Amino acid sequence: RQLLSTATIRPSTLQIEVHPHNAQSKLIRFARECGLAVTAFSVFGPSSYIELDMACENDLLMTDPTVVDIATAHGKSPAQVLIRWAMQRNTLPLCKSSKPERMKENRNVFDFELNSDEIGRIDALDKRRRYNDPGVFCEAGMGTFCPI
Repeated sequence: RQLLSTATIRPSTLQIEVHPHNAQSKLIRFARECGLAVTAFSVFGPSSYIELDMACENDLLMTDPTVVDIATAHGKSPAQVLIRWAMQRNTLPLCKSSKPERMKENRNVFDFELNSDEIGRIDALDKRRRYNDPGVFCEAGMGTFCPI
């Protein structure tokens, strides 16, 4: 609220970590009420944070039984289901891949929709778990404390 009330150039987008373990529903609602678009990073959850010791294999959304079950029902990959979940929440998912086949797969999400039951099942995975937490990695890696 402070930024929005004092900024001379009003922001148009809020970029935040959003995935089923960190759905951020209240913050997304606030952003929308303020007229901000929401860009979601880390939509696949902890996948890229395991090697940094900021998550473990048990946290993976790509192998979560709920996500896998929904993906199988649609003939899609877990990644496509996670992207579709983000899109149906009217967020703009940012997906990272260096592999052309995955880039193509990540774009192939417009030929199916998740129903309200499937959305609810994915929403139920919310743990309010942030994997990209500067309060954890900034001090050790960058020599500065940066809580969020």
